[in-house]
Amino acid sequence: MLLLLFMFSSCEKKYDLEEAPRLFRPVVKGALETTTGNFIEAAWQEIKDADSYTVEVSRDTFRTIDRSIKVDSAKVLFEDLKWDQLYQIQVRANAADSLKNSKFGYLGAVKTPKFPTIVKAATINDVTEISAIMRWTSSGDAVTEIKVYDKPEGTLLKTVALLPADVQNEFKVIGGLTGGTLYYMELMSGTRLRGYESYTTKAPFAGIVIDLREIENRPSVLQDTLSFAPSGSLIILKKGMTYNLSSIVALSKTLTITSGDDLLVQTPANIFFTSNLNFAAGSVIDSISFVNVSITGSDYGSKYVFNTTNSASVGKLKFDNCKIQYFRGIVRLQTGTTILSTYEINNCLIDSISGYGAITVDNATCKAENIIIRNSTLSRMETIIASTKAPSNSITIQNNTFYRAPRGGSYLVDYNTFAVSAGVNIYNNIFSIGKSNAGNTSVRGVRINGQVNTLNNFATSDYVNASNPIPNLIQYTRPSGELFTDPATNNFKIKDNGFPGRSSAGDPRWRL
Repeated sequence: MLLLLFMFSSCEKKYDLEEAPRLFRPVVKGALETTTGNFIEAAWQEIKDADSYTVEVSRDTFRTIDRSIKVDSAKVLFEDLKWDQLYQIQVRANAADSLKNSKFGYLGAVKTPKFPTIVKAATINDVTEISAIMRWTSSGDAVTEIKVYDKPEGTLLKTVALLPADVQNEFKVIGGLTGGTLYYMELMSGTRLRGYESYTTKAPFAGIVIDLREIENRPSVLQDTLSFAPSGSLIILKKGMTYNLSSIVALSKTLTITSGDDLLVQTPANIFFTSNLNFAAGSVIDSISFVNVSITGSDYGSKYVFNTTNSASVGKLKFDNCKIQYFRGIVRLQTGTTILSTYEINNCLIDSISGYGAITVDNATCKAENIIIRNSTLSRMETIIASTKAPSNSITIQNNTFYRAPRGGSYLVDYNTFAVSAGVNIYNNIFSIGKSNAGNTSVRGVRINGQVNTLNNFATSDYVNASNPIPNLIQYTRPSGELFTDPATNNFKIKDNGFPGRSSAGDPRWRL
């Protein structure tokens, strides 16, 4: 037994001598504090018998190493790191015999601050499908160029020199980009970085695109284009430019007409009517849409956007985010056999429309099946919806603000004895004073053969009903001038915080 104990003791002692003990792992000294620049300082407890230390920083928990350096003292300074990045730091004590090196000790994590940029943050309004605008605030050395990359730390695509006018304006439009693509741009003063920002261009247009933005000082170009544009075309107009329609154009194809994005001009393109649009005889059209354009008539007494006299079948006619003013009527189905399946006005500002209103069906052989007016403001209009010659399927009037519309003695909806088979739905509207008709501002409500469904509609105290009242109107005790900010200048922002419909009724753009 004594012999066995001696042998066991001898073996254990031999193992201790042959196994080289490691140095202790370094531990952070104090606390690892947030840095104030693109640098990190770190310190740790000194390790006895350490010849040096290996310090590593990483941004992915050491799956990869950004920097690795060897130092003799128990502190380190990493400079010229990336901005706005979270770094992790670890350190190893090195012995004269590398077998005795410690294991890495984790010191903590530090995030570098955002770069002290002079570049302004990008918004959705700073990009189009083909360009981006970089804006900055001048400070220190004058900026000289913009470098465009495909991504941070990516491939340099191009360098754009800044002209003196760009420096003074504090912005530069970068063109020639690809739609739906991320770009990373750096603003430079010589070789010194002054700021950076990422921009994602808008998705490219699909289908047949006819872009008229590069054609200036030719007001007839839209009218010329309508004659040859293939069906399904998207016609893009230049913001701030006026396009003249000086003679009747009979449309026979599906079209969308819109204002293209412009980084320097925010005013939509204006289509100026000295004539009218029509439908070509016998045409079958899926849809015609006007999007984000201003539509202006030359004559309040005789001009229309559409004055139809031919037989045609149209799936949808839509005005979306448009400003429409100074017409006798927007749409008049006058003669022929025009069947319009859906007529929609959405998110529009409509002002100064005479006796044919938003739409009038003026012939027994014509029909507007479904009529929708929503999220819009209708002011100074003599009529809204009228069809005293033919029935319809449905009418929806929702989320609208009415001011001086319709005129005294006129109806909001007038079908006389004709039916609206699925009914008239009137939801979340604000009705105010009617347009003066020889001093009479008392308006009429809905005259149809059919159901009228209403919910959450309000009337100001100067709204006076003469007949056919809108059911269940909620009466508000103040007049239009005390509810709206400045109706004389078409500012219908609700100013009375006590108005019960302030967040649920009227055109959404004016709500509180």
